[in-house]
Amino acid sequence: MADSVAEINRLSSRGAAHAVLDHEGSASPVLSGRTVIAIWVISILLHLGALAALAMVLFPFVPRERADVQSVHVEIVGDPESTSFAASATPTASMEPASPNQPLDRITPQRFISMPDLSAPSKTDVPIIGIGTGGGDFSRYGLSIGGGASPGFFGLGRSARGVKSIVYVVDRSGSMIDTFGHVQAELKRSISALRRSQRFHVIFFSSGPPLENPPKRLVPAIKAHKDQFFAFLDRVFTEGSTEPGPAMRRALAVEPDMIYFLTDGAFNANLVEKLDRWNQNKAVRIFTIAYFDMGGASLLEEIARRNGGEFKFVSENDLP
Repeated sequence: MADSVAEINRLSSRGAAHAVLDHEGSASPVLSGRTVIAIWVISILLHLGALAALAMVLFPFVPRERADVQSVHVEIVGDPESTSFAASATPTASMEPASPNQPLDRITPQRFISMPDLSAPSKTDVPIIGIGTGGGDFSRYGLSIGGGASPGFFGLGRSARGVKSIVYVVDRSGSMIDTFGHVQAELKRSISALRRSQRFHVIFFSSGPPLENPPKRLVPAIKAHKDQFFAFLDRVFTEGSTEPGPAMRRALAVEPDMIYFLTDGAFNANLVEKLDRWNQNKAVRIFTIAYFDMGGASLLEEIARRNGGEFKFVSENDLP
């Protein structure tokens, strides 16, 4: 036994392979560092080879870009932030939709794709119908519906844009007795031409309290309200003297966009200064009409000038 131990020590000192005894007395080899590194290198190379072989099998099934398909490059011509621009494409300007089986070389090219101009006003007036009323005032909800131009009154005010509400302040004093029928006919024509999205009210004046069209406020210009006014208008008659002050104050109180003020005679000049106070911010435009009589024309012209409106003298030659 001693001789065996001595022999093992002798082999170790010379750098030979070592041998040790396991628990059963058998010997196990001990590998050197270079041998372990060589084994790891061989293992890595074998794994890489396996991955390369797998890639060679899979790559033929990956879809590739067809060489005969021509790429289309699109450029934006103009300001892309605007509501109207053109798109051009090279080598063809644009292509119409084609079926999946249609060859690309048979697609009809077009020079430009034009986008619609969304800023252009619509040529159709689409009415907004309120629930249960056939129309309604949506301004209380922050919506601006309709508007457009005034239908005019004796040819005045047709150029006024953005008009959503109108009050007609009309003289019914005794001096109007011979011509009041023409005023009634023009009122019917003007109010009939109002859009459903617009609102209206009519106030007649003479001496005494103003005579207002029920329900004494701005109402949507729908058929029901127009018919109601026409029935009321047929019962209005002329009487008394000319006192427009209370009627004009009442007209401003309902806050319309514009007022038509028609009278056939002179009236108190202090109305000009009163209107400056009642319409201080000039939010309401006042259009004035001297009807058959120039007696109050200078005051009417001044009122229109101070309140952003226009003045017109209507004579019998202006009647249809």
